[in-house]
Amino acid sequence: MLTTHPESRHLRHFDMQNAGMQRLVPVPSDLQPWLMAAVVVDAPAALAQSHFPAMVSSMLVVRLAGQVVCRGAPVPPSAWMSASTTATVYEHSGPVQAVGLVLQPEAAAALFASARGLANTLRPLAELVGPGWAEVEHAVRSAADDGARLQVLCDFIRQWVAPPSPCEARRQQALALLHAATENATDTVQRLGLSQRQFERRFVAHWGMAPKQFQVIARLNSTLGNALAAPGDPVVGLAVDQGYYDQSHMARDVRRLAGRPLQALVQGSRSAVSEHWPLQVGAQAQLGQPPEGSASLRRR
Repeated sequence: MLTTHPESRHLRHFDMQNAGMQRLVPVPSDLQPWLMAAVVVDAPAALAQSHFPAMVSSMLVVRLAGQVVCRGAPVPPSAWMSASTTATVYEHSGPVQAVGLVLQPEAAAALFASARGLANTLRPLAELVGPGWAEVEHAVRSAADDGARLQVLCDFIRQWVAPPSPCEARRQQALALLHAATENATDTVQRLGLSQRQFERRFVAHWGMAPKQFQVIARLNSTLGNALAAPGDPVVGLAVDQGYYDQSHMARDVRRLAGRPLQALVQGSRSAVSEHWPLQVGAQAQLGQPPEGSASLRRR
């Protein structure tokens, strides 16, 4: 049975007076190992699409209104959207309202064993969670407002990972693989008792992509976040700071993995109604910079 965590009764609702098309809400401190942020989406009918770049993080989303199609297939009303290796376009039909959680990259397979090794995938949450998800989804849809809906989702994660759940052990295993995938981590791979080839196979089996591909996409996500946080900074300096060989190297990666040139993405994300709104939310989640006026969903 889904129950309310005692401290979640004190979670503050974010400021609805500053409602925009999308709002990011910081998550409670005890859930930060699992979650990057909570998100509310209120997209008008005029917005026909949402454009997401390739991402190493994934999302849990409950859609409250509207219809969404991805790659020609309807998106389930409550869905897990996996990490992705390509830019992804979601087609809207009517106003779209949703609430969701952005997961830390290492969290998805730790939370849901059947998510292991999946990328570029949409799965109904009922398939990942099991029969208990129906009660959670009902509580989300019955909640009084978006703040309360996010509290239900946060309480679900909190209860899902509570001991004796195996989730934390799986999260630590994922973190060990991530650490071993960093540059100059040969010693770490050896300490795992694996050859380089064995490590790469295990990484792909866990993440659904090769270590190098993960690093490239993680760098893209960091690059986009920093570009949106400081849009006036020189592009050359950004390329150097993010570890690209040069500006053209960065430009190729951004266009290939996000679908458009960097400056077009930055400019597009500034509009109040923009198909590139996920970039702004992603940058806020990554850099810990919620919109002015939003209150934290935090424990007191």
